[in-house]
Amino acid sequence: MRTLIIPDIHTNFVLADKIITQEKPDNIVFLGDYFDCYDDSLDITEKTAFWLKESLKKENRIHLLGNHDLSYLDPVFACSGFTEDKSLVIQKTGLNLSELVHYCWVGDFLCTHAGLSNEFYQKYSKGLSVNDFLQKYSMDKNLRTVLYDCSPARGGIDEFAGIVWCDYNIDFVDIPNIKQIFGHTRGNLRQTEQHICLDTDLQNYAIFEKEMKVKEFNKRG
Repeated sequence: MRTLIIPDIHTNFVLADKIITQEKPDNIVFLGDYFDCYDDSLDITEKTAFWLKESLKKENRIHLLGNHDLSYLDPVFACSGFTEDKSLVIQKTGLNLSELVHYCWVGDFLCTHAGLSNEFYQKYSKGLSVNDFLQKYSMDKNLRTVLYDCSPARGGIDEFAGIVWCDYNIDFVDIPNIKQIFGHTRGNLRQTEQHICLDTDLQNYAIFEKEMKVKEFNKRG
């Protein structure tokens, strides 16, 4: 089984579809942030919402929640790029953003939007395993908002950042014996033996087939 992992799209679903067509995977994991880019419009927002609505119907796809998507799920957590006009356009498409999930596993890799930092995990886990901690907090609506904590690194007031806001350069600390793959912090590819930060404007994506491999998009197909 080949699993394709696609990082932050930010309305560029056309390129995401090209990667899918090129790789022909069995399963696909999207790491979140489907909306908002620097020069977006209401039209591309609407098209992205319709694309995501259809993508969510496909059984071989998992769609994670990113901080920009969270803005349109609950404006209380609005971030840069959010506008009321875009929010209304998304709502009119009938897209249900509550169908986005907080995390998943691909092989032995934990997939989240922004990464689970050890400092954040140690503060809230109370001895739970990583999987049990994330399951408990994502399933309980009273605990779920903790996962949306935002530190001063991204303009928040929380001590440590959660899995949709963790800044790779400032907030992220590896959890011993846990491999992770995530996006969120834009830049060049950052890869170690324990983690992969994959937000490179879709220049890179990953394929898991017994092991995790990062690839570059071949524009020539």
